[in-house]
Amino acid sequence: MQSTIISSNTEQDHDKRSLIAKCCSPVKRGSIRMSIITMLAPCMGIGMLGLPYRAAQSGLILEILIMTLAGTISCLSMHILSWAAQDLQCNSYNELIQLSLGNKAKRLFEVMVICGTTLGCVNIQISFQLIIYQISVYLGFNYSQHSTMMTTQLLFVIPNLLISWQKSLYRLRYVSLIGVCSILYLTLLIFLDFILYGSTSEEIHSEINYVTIDMNFFVSFAMTFYCFMCHLFVFPIKKELHNPTLARQSKVWVRTTICSFSVYLVILIAGYLNFLDQTQIWIINNYKGNYSFFGKLGMSVSLFFAVPFAILACRNVINDMLLSDEIEYQLKSQTMKVSNHEGRIVFEVDSVDAYRNKIHKYSTLGLQLVSGTLALFIPEIPRFVALIGGFTGTFSVCVFPLLIYMKEYSDRRNYLIIALEVTAIICGWTGAIYSQF
Repeated sequence: MQSTIISSNTEQDHDKRSLIAKCCSPVKRGSIRMSIITMLAPCMGIGMLGLPYRAAQSGLILEILIMTLAGTISCLSMHILSWAAQDLQCNSYNELIQLSLGNKAKRLFEVMVICGTTLGCVNIQISFQLIIYQISVYLGFNYSQHSTMMTTQLLFVIPNLLISWQKSLYRLRYVSLIGVCSILYLTLLIFLDFILYGSTSEEIHSEINYVTIDMNFFVSFAMTFYCFMCHLFVFPIKKELHNPTLARQSKVWVRTTICSFSVYLVILIAGYLNFLDQTQIWIINNYKGNYSFFGKLGMSVSLFFAVPFAILACRNVINDMLLSDEIEYQLKSQTMKVSNHEGRIVFEVDSVDAYRNKIHKYSTLGLQLVSGTLALFIPEIPRFVALIGGFTGTFSVCVFPLLIYMKEYSDRRNYLIIALEVTAIICGWTGAIYSQF
């Protein structure tokens, strides 16, 4: 009892510190700040560079509203997963879906995650190749685009594989910090360029596009919603978060969404208002000279460290999938050693850990090699990444959380939450399909 009181008092003293003292104190394992940084690293990627272009297509005001809606729905989905995991006592996304929706839904989720992660890694690696090629052109290297991208991909795989070998989010903490700092650096460059060299107020007011209602609305929603997809990290974060109460988890989800939204808003407004209808698909391509070089350098660093996070989240799903299947098989065939310890069933450590290590080894190698091969030898695959990735991502972020919410909270449904989730599904799928034409 005494230790509990001491722990509670220590936590209260920690919360009474000033905001500056909290921000400047060391980032500790399991802290809320560490969890936020870890969530931001995989969330803020190449998709944010397309936000100013989406504003040029759909209008500045409409794109800001889309981004607000996407962030709100994403945050709601993370809360739904937290609520259901707490009520059903689940430690993984697989287990939550299995207990709530059944084995078939669990298997569908696992297939969707593996396909979506593989395609996401392909998209990241192709984007990394293109940025490195543009950097090499700026530095004066006269190699062809194909040879530069091939060399980049081969050099990308080995160090990235070593980083992807880490088993926990905390082991990737420095990678998280580097990735987030790279994004903040790029955001600062775009903001400073707008302040120093941006269009005059007369030019802005005469040419700005505020709202355009057409089918590009759905594409903008799908692309913007993609920037908030980090829901596979809900359970790894929950596992490593110190004292993972619903209130502490909620702080992580809300603050992560606010931080992401703030960075996106700066890039969106500064990038679009600086170039208006001349805004390119990637805002970084609008810049020339040193701004372009340093911005692309920062983005390449962020992309390089994005793949290990995607692989870690997917590997957790694969681990739960294969380990549960193996345990079930060995129990049926009576080959697993099981003992009774104080009324609880306990599996022999060696039999489980040995199989878990095999899953870790082969799933990491498989995801890296398959995504690397697709990025290297199939140049047309980006056309299908948006389509398939849009479907698989929406399942993890909206479809399954919505089904879980309707199943587990049927007696106290909030129809606004249901309407928002359905809106995200319809707009996301429509945008993914329309983007192919």
